[in-house]
Amino acid sequence: MNAKNLSIFAIFTLVLVIAAIMLTHQDRAPTISSFEKEAFFPNLENVINDVTEIDVSNHSESITLLRVGENWQWLIKEKHLYPASLDKVHKLLLGVVHLTILDAKTNNQDRYAEIGVEDVLEEGAKSVLLTFKKSEGEIVASLIVGHDRVAKVDSTRREIYIRKPDEKQAWLTLGQLPIEKTAKDWLEPQIVNLDGDNVRQVSVTHPDGEHLVVFKDSPDDEDYQLADLPENAQVKLPYMLNNIATTLTRLDLDDVTTDSEFEDDATIRAVFTTFDGLEVTMLTTEKGGKHYAQFTAAFNPASVFVEPTDDETDEEPQNVDAADSEELENETVDVKKQAEQLNTQFKGWVYELSKYKVDDLANKRDDLISVEEAPAKEIILEAIEEELPYAYGTPSTTE
Repeated sequence: MNAKNLSIFAIFTLVLVIAAIMLTHQDRAPTISSFEKEAFFPNLENVINDVTEIDVSNHSESITLLRVGENWQWLIKEKHLYPASLDKVHKLLLGVVHLTILDAKTNNQDRYAEIGVEDVLEEGAKSVLLTFKKSEGEIVASLIVGHDRVAKVDSTRREIYIRKPDEKQAWLTLGQLPIEKTAKDWLEPQIVNLDGDNVRQVSVTHPDGEHLVVFKDSPDDEDYQLADLPENAQVKLPYMLNNIATTLTRLDLDDVTTDSEFEDDATIRAVFTTFDGLEVTMLTTEKGGKHYAQFTAAFNPASVFVEPTDDETDEEPQNVDAADSEELENETVDVKKQAEQLNTQFKGWVYELSKYKVDDLANKRDDLISVEEAPAKEIILEAIEEELPYAYGTPSTTE
């Protein structure tokens, strides 16, 4: 091959390489950066901290979230101003700020229902209308949210169809818009969370007056015991006692109402006492197939656990006692504050709970123990006679 032919071949090869590279780039899946051209609400990030009201409306329900105070506490208007889940509210606010445009879709209102961006008042509408307002009532953002799907370019985000209520154009966007469609789903779920290892005892009183106490002697004990256990009885399954003791560990609600709407019926009263002296009293009742609970909290200094010490090995008992006393005083102040905070949180509310969360408290003593039956009296007497045949007198003799 001469130099001229070699040069032509090199040029031809280079053209093929360039063409292959271009085809490869065309076939490659589009990246996120290529889609994220602009935010759907370009200026919203600058005013999002001024939002004090979020309205969430669908065909069947309207929900109003209100921000009060300077600590970003959000309340639910339709739930008697009960606190909303801050996590859910913050995710929604961040979601609408970071929503970006992928593509323009239909502007034909006859096709809105296909992608779920029809007016929420239309019959059978599946859309959700979100409206974000300032304290003066000024609307800073409003959008109708339609169908969504996992994003092709990022499986952690969604491709979401949306439309502004006063515009015909619908859009496909990229982001996350976690929307709860019922008021109770916006509720802050956790009622109380007592560390299970820190519960010293639970005193349960049933409506018929039966009383039982579940306890453990030390925070280091793994299992709980049942007080006043008969000598010929044993606990059926230790985990049943542990379940009672941990009733208030990460206890979540299903719904909430006010105590003014609640009629008190026969109740189970359970008092949970911790090793640092906190007492939480829980009253539960069933009504209309639903289970409800009310709570109060208090500090009981007599219930504070003090680690036993060996006096013989205390070289400086006075100094140790002083340090222990100061530490105990600090802990006491903290627990008193905790009780006050809990009472502020509990006051005026009745919580609806799932049945399985209160079932353990309904157990009575007979449900928790098994009793070993004592031998019949006749069997005992026969056994004694066999061992001591003359214990009941000398057998008579006949002439």
